[in-house]
Amino acid sequence: MSGSESTESLSSASSPHHQEASQTTEKDLMMVHMLRLVCASKGTLADSLPQLATELYNLGIFSDSARDMASKPPSLFNKTFDHIFKKQLASSRISQFWTPSSDLGDSNTVHHSSRYLNDFEELRPLGHGGFGHVVLCKNKLDGRQYAMKKIRLKDKSMPDRILREVATLSRLQHQHVVRYYQAWFETGVTDSYGDSGGDSRTPASSTFSYNVASSNDVVGRENQLESTYLYIQMEYCPMTLRQMFESYNHFDKELAWHLFRQIVEGLAHIHGQGIIHRDLTPSNIFFDARNDIKIGDFGLAKFLKLEQLDQDLAHPADTTGVSIDGTGQVGTYFYTAPEIEQGWPKIDEKADMYSLGVVFFELWHPFGTAMERHVVLSDLKQKGELPPAWVAMFPEQESLLRQLMSLGPSDRPSATELLQNAFPPRMESELLDDILRTMQKSEDTSIYDKVLNAIFDEEMLSTKHIHQVGRLGSVGDNSSSIQHTDFVTEVRDYVVDVNKEIFRQHCAKHLEISPLRLLDDCSQFNRNAVKLLTQGGNMLELSHELRLPFVNWIISNQKSSFKRYEISYVYRRAVGHSSPNRYLQGDFDIIGGTSALAEAEVIKVTKDIVTCFFHEDSCDIHLNHADLLGAIWSWTGIKVEHRVKVAELLSMMGSLRPQSSERKSKWVVIRRQLLQELGLDEAMVNRLQTVGLRFCGSADQALPRLRGALPSDKRTFKALDELSELANLLRIWRIDKNVYIDALMAPNESYHRDLFFQVYLRKENSSVSLSEGVLLAVGGRYDNLLHQLRSSDYKGNPPTGMGTSLALETIIQNCPVDFKPSRNEASTSILVCSRGGGGLLVERMELVAELWQENFKAEFVPVPDPSLTEQYEYANEHDIKCLVIITDASFSLADSVKVRHLELKKEKNVERDNLVKFLSDAMATQFRNPYIWI
Repeated sequence: MSGSESTESLSSASSPHHQEASQTTEKDLMMVHMLRLVCASKGTLADSLPQLATELYNLGIFSDSARDMASKPPSLFNKTFDHIFKKQLASSRISQFWTPSSDLGDSNTVHHSSRYLNDFEELRPLGHGGFGHVVLCKNKLDGRQYAMKKIRLKDKSMPDRILREVATLSRLQHQHVVRYYQAWFETGVTDSYGDSGGDSRTPASSTFSYNVASSNDVVGRENQLESTYLYIQMEYCPMTLRQMFESYNHFDKELAWHLFRQIVEGLAHIHGQGIIHRDLTPSNIFFDARNDIKIGDFGLAKFLKLEQLDQDLAHPADTTGVSIDGTGQVGTYFYTAPEIEQGWPKIDEKADMYSLGVVFFELWHPFGTAMERHVVLSDLKQKGELPPAWVAMFPEQESLLRQLMSLGPSDRPSATELLQNAFPPRMESELLDDILRTMQKSEDTSIYDKVLNAIFDEEMLSTKHIHQVGRLGSVGDNSSSIQHTDFVTEVRDYVVDVNKEIFRQHCAKHLEISPLRLLDDCSQFNRNAVKLLTQGGNMLELSHELRLPFVNWIISNQKSSFKRYEISYVYRRAVGHSSPNRYLQGDFDIIGGTSALAEAEVIKVTKDIVTCFFHEDSCDIHLNHADLLGAIWSWTGIKVEHRVKVAELLSMMGSLRPQSSERKSKWVVIRRQLLQELGLDEAMVNRLQTVGLRFCGSADQALPRLRGALPSDKRTFKALDELSELANLLRIWRIDKNVYIDALMAPNESYHRDLFFQVYLRKENSSVSLSEGVLLAVGGRYDNLLHQLRSSDYKGNPPTGMGTSLALETIIQNCPVDFKPSRNEASTSILVCSRGGGGLLVERMELVAELWQENFKAEFVPVPDPSLTEQYEYANEHDIKCLVIITDASFSLADSVKVRHLELKKEKNVERDNLVKFLSDAMATQFRNPYIWI
C-alpha cells in the first residue's frame, strides 16, 4: 500500500459520508490505541507492535483495518486518533487515557515523553536570536520562571555555532552573567509553518508537541514534520538595558558607575574564560529580578585560541561581521568593532571593549528620542565626534571613552585593567588591598604563612566545594578519573608503541622527565606554564615541555653525543577554574655530530612516525631558518616591535601549501589586517606578500629566488646554504615530496635560532578544496640554548642539539582507527660503518635507511668522514655490538658487506642482497648460533 493510500485509509473516518465506516474505524482506532498503551508501558514491546497486531488478527480479535492501522507511522495514527476523539479528550476527567502514546514504534523518534511538555508550562514568547526562539516558562515542580531557548535542528546534528553557545554557557558561572542550567534534545512533531527550517532570526514562534492535531489538516502530512529540538534552560531576566535606556529620563551618576562596573566585572569573567562575546549590546545586557546586571545571548561568542603548541585543533577563524541582535533588529552597527566590520582574520577580546565603549557612552548620555540617539551615535561611530556640552561636563569619561573606542585593538584597555584603574575606590576592597600590600612589603614572613594557612584551611576548602557544587552540579563523579574509553586507550597505546619502536630503531635511549619541578628562574622559557602552590608555600611547575629538563641534564653531565626519546604529558593552563589540560607528546633529540646530518635524521624520524598513521601525500614539511627570517624582516622593513604581531598574523596561513590557491586567498584578509591594525606601509606589505607568494615553495624553486632577492649577507647566505644542504641530504632518504621552504614561518620555540621545521596534516573537507592543516610536529636546532644554559665549569664548547616534538594527542585524535603498527622485538643495535672511500656518507645513509625500513635498530656516526677507529669508539661508547662495514664507494646490491660482532669476536662477509635475512636470522639467537658464521 502506498503512502497516499495509507493516509486515505486512516483519514477516511473523518468523512461525513461514511457513518457506518466511521463507527467501525472508531472501534479499530480504540483497539489499536489500547494495544499501543500496553506496549508503551512494557518498553521493549514497542518494536513488536505490528507482530502483536497480526497475532490478534489471526485470533479474530483485530479486524483487517485495525491490523493495518497498527503498522502505520505513530505520528499519523496519533493525528487521526486525536481528531476522532477530540471531544472525549476535552471532556474526560481521565485525559491521560485519551492522549495517544508518543511516537511508539517509530525508529526515527524517541520512546519517552517530552521533558519540556511534562516539566514546563509555556507562558509567552520573549523574542528570538542566536539560532532559536526564546520563551518564558514556569517549571511545574519548583514554580520558578525560566527563559527557554528552543533551537530546531535540521538533521539532528549540532551546527558549530550552537555547540559554541552551549559550551560557552556551560563554563560561565558568574553573578553578572546570565545563568545556564541545563540543555537537552527532544524529537517530536512541529508545524512546518511555525519555524522556517531552523532559521533563528525569523519572527515566528515555533510550536512543538508530541500530539499536534488540526481538524482541518487530518489528511496528509505535508504540514507536519518530525524535528529534533535543542532546549537550553537559562535564568529569566525580565528587562534589558535597552529597555532601561528607553525610559532613561533621569540621569544618576552613581547608578551609571554602578551598572558599568557590573558590566565590566561580567565581561572580565567572560574574557577570563577565554571567550569573546562579539555581540555586546544593550539588548544582550539584562537585569535580573534584583536589578543586577547579567550579560547574555552568546550566540556569536567565540573561544580564543589557547596558548598551546600543537594540541589545539582550532576551528577556522569565524569573521562574522555585523549581526542581528537578540531583539531581531539590526541594532549592532553602532557597537561593532572596526576589525569585525573589516573582516580581520584574527579577532581578540578587545573587540568587546569597543562595544563596551558605546554602552558606556549611553550610560552617561540619556537620549530624548530615537532620532537623537541615531544622530549622536552615528557621529560617534563614523566621525569620532561627541556632543561638546557632554565633553565639557564629563572630561574624564570622554578620555575613557576614547580609549575604549580606539581604532587599534591594542590601544584599548582590557576589562581587568578597567577594574583596576577606571573606577572610584570601593570601600569593601580597601581592607583586602591593605592585606595584599602588607604581604608584599612586610619583612614578617608570618603574614604570608597565615594567609597560606587560611587558603589551605579544610573548613574553608569544604565551603568552597559546596558553593561550586551548587553552581556546577555534582563535581565528585568518580568516572571523571577515567581519562579515556577502552577503545581510545587502545589507540593511544598503538600510537605510543609505534613511536617507541621508531625511536629505538634510531638507537635513542629513554630518559624519563619528572612532571613536577620547583619553579626556577628560567622565566623566558616558562611562558604560560601551570603553577601549583604547596601547603608549605613553595611554587611548583607542571612540565610545559620535555626539552628543557633534558638540555639541563646534557649540560650537567657534560655529554657531547647522545640520542634520547621521551613520551610523556605536557600541561597547559585551562581557562577559568578548570583543572589543567594535559596532552601526550613525544620528543626525539640528537646531541652532537654534524648539524645537517642530525637535522636530516630528526626529520626522517618525524616523517616515519607521521606516515605510519597518515598517507604520505597528506603530510607537508615546512622548513625555515631563523637567520633567513631575520633577513626578510630587514629586507621588508618590518620594525622589531611589530615582528611578533606580524608573525602571529602570518602563522594563520602557515599550514597552507606555498603557491596554493588557498594561501593566496588567505593573503587577502591577512594583508588587510596588516595595513589597518598595525598601520604598516603598503610597500612593506607588498614585499611580505612577494615573499609569501613567490619566494616560498620547493627548495629548487625557493632558494634561488631568495638568493637573488635578498642582499648579499654572510649570515643570510649561510642560512640558505644550510637549507640547501639539508634538502640534499633528505633526498638521499627520499624525503623530497611535499617539502617546502616557508620563508615567513616563525619558530614555535624562542630557542630555535637556526634551522627549524613544522609538519602539517592536510585534511580534506567536504568540498573539493583543502581545509587548513593540523600541526603534527615542530622541531629545530637549539645550539643557542645549550650555550645559554652551560655552567661556568663546563669543559669546552657545548655540542650541537637538534630535536622534534610530536603532538601525539593530535595524531591520536586524527588518525584512522584501522591502522596496525609493525612490530620488531629485536634488541640488538647495529652501527653502519665505512672503511676508506672518503667516509661513504651517501652509502651509509642509504644502508641505514634500508635497515630502518626493515625495523632494525640502526645508526651511523653522524659525521661525514669518520675514521674506523672513531667508529669503533662510538660503538663502544654507545654499547653497540654489531657492526656492518662497507669498504668502498662502488659497492652495489651484488657486492658484499662485512658483519662483525664485537662481543663474540666473530665476523662474516655477507652478500648485500642477503644482509637483511642474515641479520634477522642472527638476531633470532642473539648471534650465538655458530652456523650463521660459517
